[in-house]
Amino acid sequence: MQSKKMYSYQIKFIALEDTIGFELKSPNENEVEEFVYDIISIFATVDENDRPLIISLQNNSLENKVEISNFVSKYCEKLPQLNALKAFFNKLKDDDSFFFLPNIKMELAESTKLRDYLRALKEGLDFEELNSQTTELFGDLMDNYTLGGVGDKRVEIGEKNKLHRTCRFCDRKSDLTTFDSKAHAISEALGNKTIVLYEECDECNKRFSETIESDIVQYLSLFRTIYDVKGKNRGKGKGGSKKFKGKNFDLKNNGNVELSFQSEDDRPIKNDEDYNIKLEAEQPIISQNIYKALCKYYLSIIDKKHLKHFKKTIDWINGKIEIDRLPKIAEMTSYHSFAMQPKLTYFLRKTEDKEIPFAIGEFYFTCKIFAFIIPLCSQDDKNFLEEIEYKNFWKTFRHFDKTKGWVFNDFSNNNKRDFTINLNFELKGKKASK
Repeated sequence: MQSKKMYSYQIKFIALEDTIGFELKSPNENEVEEFVYDIISIFATVDENDRPLIISLQNNSLENKVEISNFVSKYCEKLPQLNALKAFFNKLKDDDSFFFLPNIKMELAESTKLRDYLRALKEGLDFEELNSQTTELFGDLMDNYTLGGVGDKRVEIGEKNKLHRTCRFCDRKSDLTTFDSKAHAISEALGNKTIVLYEECDECNKRFSETIESDIVQYLSLFRTIYDVKGKNRGKGKGGSKKFKGKNFDLKNNGNVELSFQSEDDRPIKNDEDYNIKLEAEQPIISQNIYKALCKYYLSIIDKKHLKHFKKTIDWINGKIEIDRLPKIAEMTSYHSFAMQPKLTYFLRKTEDKEIPFAIGEFYFTCKIFAFIIPLCSQDDKNFLEEIEYKNFWKTFRHFDKTKGWVFNDFSNNNKRDFTINLNFELKGKKASK
């Protein structure tokens, strides 16, 4: 049976603080043409011969917002993601500049250049100098990798029709498994309410939540409680706030963060100028499960066409094969990119340069940042365990390399171990650190 020809059209908007894109696909050519005409009419002018003229650089206005709202109302039933377009324009201030890019595909370097232009325009900077700085910092990265990511915007990943789904992590189809639960690409317990994965079966979802995901949640429980990150809702009106209870402490956040201890011996000594506190968690953790969870998040959000390169990675996540040593994970505490909603950026190598990893993830949770290599990828010849191999990767990611404060931790241990958090404080009036 011959498949119907599909007509499609892509639209992208780039503003200084945000980017949004969408695509209409339909076997009905007239439907696509009407859609294109309606969206272009909002932003096009006419030349001296009354021919439509599209100027990519635009300024936002109240008129734009009204026309976009009408456009979204017309098409959102068939293309629900258009509601995000209305939100995009509502966030822009009047006279904010943006680029309108109809049916134009762009490499990362090109879209970054447009964003630099918008920044230069807004802040009165020299565009050539600003772009030169960006190229110096990200040039090798943009030449070698494509990237994407998820964050606070609602994203539904994968096949929506249950009958046509295949689980990403066990390869079973709907005739052999079920897809009734709502699977989150990143653990809901870490505050993810918006990134949903359709292609994770109920059995894998349950197993991950009870194993590898419970370890990463435990590992991040201190920050989850301090910043009052909302986990799973347990009922109407309940926000899902979490306490962090340990062997020798209780930590809670009821508007104020309160830390109490089981005994006087565990309390800090009064009048010390600084002191260390050792918090002993109740539940042991498996370090390697934390690495597995980060990789599971990564493989949940990339396009499924890339999954063929990660068959061994998925077997490792599922416990079918073991790894004794893993590349180190870089961790940093930074408030510059603070994120209440967890965010994940993925990098996929687009060149044949196998001196650098094929797949890298960058995960943000509150003030924590993790940068990690996806192991066992079939596109890699190296495992990046040796220091010289790892350094070569790290220097390619210059925005990592030039930022101070990274620590490089080994998560290879695959045995349960006690989880202890050491905190260093100074008395009130002095700087405190965690």
